[in-house]
Amino acid sequence: MTIIVLVTHPGVGESLRRQAEQIVGHTLSVPLVAIGSQTDPDRGLAELAQVLGRAAGGGEVLILTDLPGATPHNLAMRAAREGAWPVVSGLNLPMLLKVLNHADKPAPELAALAHYGGRQGIIYP
Repeated sequence: MTIIVLVTHPGVGESLRRQAEQIVGHTLSVPLVAIGSQTDPDRGLAELAQVLGRAAGGGEVLILTDLPGATPHNLAMRAAREGAWPVVSGLNLPMLLKVLNHADKPAPELAALAHYGGRQGIIYP
């Protein structure tokens, strides 16, 4: 089982997790680290490393971030190096639901599904 960890700006991850819980009908065990503009990067990285360390104890890890190039994503990329965990950015609700429904897959395969699910949820006429 792959543990899915959300690393987002404050409010984004909480909201998406809450909406996913409404859709699936139960509480989700999805660790979340919120990194705001006032968060000290060293402190944020330490918190993230601690959460990832706990998550990795339960299996593989996939990290989902909200905005590529932003502080949460950059810190996630740094923290992911230690465990060689995949990081996928551009988090949206379809992406989250896709990975939740396939969390039994290995992290690299789940990262590809996250990419697919996120794109699948974007419709343009």
